[in-house]
Amino acid sequence: MIQEIGTIVQLSLLELLAFAGPVLLIGLLLGYMEQRSNHYLQQSFGKNAILLTAWIGVPVHEAGHLLMCWLFNHRVRKVKLLDLKADNGTLGYVEHSYSRSSLYQNMGNFFIGIGPILSGNIVLIGSMYILLPEVFSSFSGQLSTFTGNSLLEPSIITFIAGFMGEMAASLLNPANLANINFWIYIFLALGISAHIALSREDLKGTLKGLPIMFMILLTANFLTFIIYSDTPNAVGEIFRYNIYLLGFSILSILFSGINLLLSYFAWSLGRKRRRSIF
Repeated sequence: MIQEIGTIVQLSLLELLAFAGPVLLIGLLLGYMEQRSNHYLQQSFGKNAILLTAWIGVPVHEAGHLLMCWLFNHRVRKVKLLDLKADNGTLGYVEHSYSRSSLYQNMGNFFIGIGPILSGNIVLIGSMYILLPEVFSSFSGQLSTFTGNSLLEPSIITFIAGFMGEMAASLLNPANLANINFWIYIFLALGISAHIALSREDLKGTLKGLPIMFMILLTANFLTFIIYSDTPNAVGEIFRYNIYLLGFSILSILFSGINLLLSYFAWSLGRKRRRSIF
């Protein structure tokens, strides 16, 4: 029995890692790209350069927190979807509280923390569906192919690179250049991806929900073992969820990368000009 208990505990930890790890890694990757992009922009155009995209990206970011607060029954005390005049540099925020005795509300901290990734990707995909239906059709076709594979396959990096390459090629189709909807979408996508990353406070909130999620997984696994006299096998389904998560996050990663390249190009160009002057 002791061996079975140890197996269930290990399985629960693996399930928690498989469920929460990828989304946190995506959040850290987006955060790094956003940090570098903002650095290059501020070096090139001044500290207020990020305000150019803030009016698009920040409300989407904060809406992700707000919707998750409502979903997990947190008490929303104060909301500012966009504040361009804040003295402390905070462009938006959602203040909320919750009952410490509620497992559901405690678990909600995780989803509230990652809310901007969810809302950002939903808006990116939804606006593509509305503005660029042909590109969306290509995206959904690539996504169905991508999600038919496993994160455990050695070729997953090839699939990811191929997916992003196909999306870039579909977006940069010359036929799109004369389409006003294309430029509207690019403007929206760059603005959203510039503010989709999780802040340090977002990550802290996300980590608060992990112990409760582990307890829930552990309890569910113990109940499954008691009822069916066998350890559950949910890891495969969690990995499939991660495939969908990664597939839907491709757009935010792609446009965050474009933001980084553009900001680096502007910074590099400005540096060359400064060198030529002196």
